Order: sequence, then structure tokens, then C-alpha cells
Amino acid sequence: NMVAPSLINRFIAPTTRCLLGSQTSVGPVYSFLTGVQSSHPQDFGAFRYRSNRSRRGLYDGRDIRSGNTISFSNKHNKRKFKPNVFTKRVYSEILDEMVRFHLTAGTLRSIDKAGGLDNYLLTSDYVTSGEG
Repeated sequence: NMVAPSLINRFIAPTTRCLLGSQTSVGPVYSFLTGVQSSHPQDFGAFRYRSNRSRRGLYDGRDIRSGNTISFSNKHNKRKFKPNVFTKRVYSEILDEMVRFHLTAGTLRSIDKAGGLDNYLLTSDYVTSGEG
């Protein structure tokens, strides 16, 4: 069952293709599911899943995580940690109007640190084109 090389090139990250021998240089890892770039060496060849909810807004890399609630008797019960998301209007200097987004609290701090919404959208690693 041999897969056509064009399908491999379309759905496998560039660094993974490097391991298969069809590309000579090692570049950043791109997820074929979401287009998210990861430049960390420990993420070599790994794909990071993004929920549909986080694709609809500015979540600054945060997403739903799973963990345990631990009771006094040390019982572990599965739970989800959800990001602090709310709908907020943010001013864009380029558009000269307020734009409504689903934002996390961390995104608001990052927007302030970047010097405004427009600078955040241009410089953030978590904003890519075609994300919903």
C-alpha cells in the first residue's frame, strides 16, 4: 500500500519530509491540521491539535486542557481546564474602528504589551492566515 508522493508532500510537515528523504533542509514544523508553526526542538515532527473553539478567536496559544480534580481522599476525577474567554471589542488603528473578537484574558495582556491590536496580529506567533 504505497501512498502517492504528492499526498505525502501535502499532509506531512516539512521537517518530517526531511526524515523521509524528500527534502534536504530542516525547517520549522507546520501542522497540516491547523497550519500552526512550532520552532521548538522538542516539538520536532509533532502536530499540535487546536480545537474549533480556539480557531474562532484570539486565544494566544491557550486551549482546553484536561487534568484531574483531586479530592481530600486523594481520588482523581477527570476534568477540563477551559481558557478564560469572553467577547470583547478591541480598537484597530488601521481600520479605525472597534472589532469584536473572542479573546482570552492573556490575549488582552499580550495586545497591550505589543502596543495595540494591529501590532499583536502582525507579531504574534499564534496568529496565522486562514484560521476561521
